[in-house]
Amino acid sequence: MVVNIPEPKLYPSGGVFIKYSPDGGSFAYYPSGRMAAAYEKMGSGFYCYFYADGKAGTTLLAIDPSGEGFCAFPNGSPRLTSRKQGGTYVDESGAIQRLWTTQKPLNPAHPIEFDLSPHLSVKFGSRQQIEAKLTCQGMAEDYQLGEVQKMATDSYLSKSLGMVRMGPERGKHILDIDKCRQAAEANRQRRDAMGMKDVEVAKTTITEDDMKKHPDLRPIVSSTASLKASVGAGDWDVDCFISKQKLIDTLGSTLPTLAMGASLKGDPHSRTFASLPATKPDVLEALIRTSEFDGRPLPLSKSIKAASGRYRPEHGSHYKTPRKKLVELTSRTFDTFLKDDAPNNALVVVCCLAGWLPQCRRTEPLLEMLNGKLQAKDGDKAHNYNQAIDAETNKPKESGPSGMVPTETTPAYLLRKFDMSESRFLQQRYNINTLPMYLMYYGGKLTYASSTLNGFGTSTDDLVAQVRESTKDAQRGVFLPEGFTFGKTSNKTNEDFQATLASTAPILGK
Repeated sequence: MVVNIPEPKLYPSGGVFIKYSPDGGSFAYYPSGRMAAAYEKMGSGFYCYFYADGKAGTTLLAIDPSGEGFCAFPNGSPRLTSRKQGGTYVDESGAIQRLWTTQKPLNPAHPIEFDLSPHLSVKFGSRQQIEAKLTCQGMAEDYQLGEVQKMATDSYLSKSLGMVRMGPERGKHILDIDKCRQAAEANRQRRDAMGMKDVEVAKTTITEDDMKKHPDLRPIVSSTASLKASVGAGDWDVDCFISKQKLIDTLGSTLPTLAMGASLKGDPHSRTFASLPATKPDVLEALIRTSEFDGRPLPLSKSIKAASGRYRPEHGSHYKTPRKKLVELTSRTFDTFLKDDAPNNALVVVCCLAGWLPQCRRTEPLLEMLNGKLQAKDGDKAHNYNQAIDAETNKPKESGPSGMVPTETTPAYLLRKFDMSESRFLQQRYNINTLPMYLMYYGGKLTYASSTLNGFGTSTDDLVAQVRESTKDAQRGVFLPEGFTFGKTSNKTNEDFQATLASTAPILGK
């Protein structure tokens, strides 16, 4: 890339007035030979310095690429200051004449204009609008100072006309073609202002000598030649898709690209095929093809059937959950139910739970599933025994099914719930400090009490196995003693450990 540097500007006397740099900057000189201005590029902008025509060379102006800096009187006192938060303009006595901030900027129609010296004048409107002019012996040079806006001050969302609400493109934004073109033109103007010229692409011609030196170029050239020949023979209908006017005449300008209704806003011409860039015939054919959808509902997939919320299909009144809530006992009905209401030949399992405890919240749904199996209509005889119990009164029904004798393999039992958060009745009776806790009664007597089942398990299978074992123990007359309580617990671990050491020390000493 060859950079063209403008020729220097000369005074009529032959001295150098302006000398340009390759990066777009320049240096200006007074007729006396002293430097008048330095216009140097740094990053995406320019630093500018103006000096007085004297031996001291007082700096009259200093502005950086962001538009921040100052202007001074010939004696060096501040005259104008510019910062990102605002600025001030004062007179020679220091009194503020103009004051502005980011919330209250200067009026663009009334910028601040003043002369720094007989040769320098400045016009200040904002950090982005600063103009300066140097005049000497009839020669003049204009300077554009201040901040140059960045290339991308916005995103594609600012050019969005709307969002697709349905179909496979749902959630995508539709861009306004006109705004995109305007943004590209604005970027081009900014590049010109910053001295960033677009590099022209050099035309390259591949000759026969080049193909001899580089044999890999020969198939590329032959394929390009065959493509040009096919286009010239009319094999490709490219005119219809390149010529905008022919595209409108062929397809019409009233057919929208997407049926968005009121959700699509902006220029109505942006919704037509005239603004749709298409380079393949099958793309347009797929868009203008008449829909074959007959309007019938599509079959639900497994993913949609398994989804929650509004996508879940209506199962109808025939569907019933297998879970059955546990009948809850209270401190008032607890003893009465065990002694009078519960059947003598059935084991009663009281599940002590608390809604605030995560372990109980995980266990209760499993117990409800087991309770649903116990109350199922198609259960075996032992399960049908539980059907003979009224869930509201906890009493046996008058006309229960026959064959209610519990078997060896599947004994009859009832599941009940006691909420430990509502009452301390059982906690004070048995000194319960662990939840969930399972209490099993047979004939009103306690035959099992523990937080683990079947030795060490906690699943529903372990519960059924423990029911079987506890029923056998109760039928043999094995019960827990009256007044049974769990051992006292204490957090005084250190004291217990010291007591253990004190008791074992004499033994170890022997």
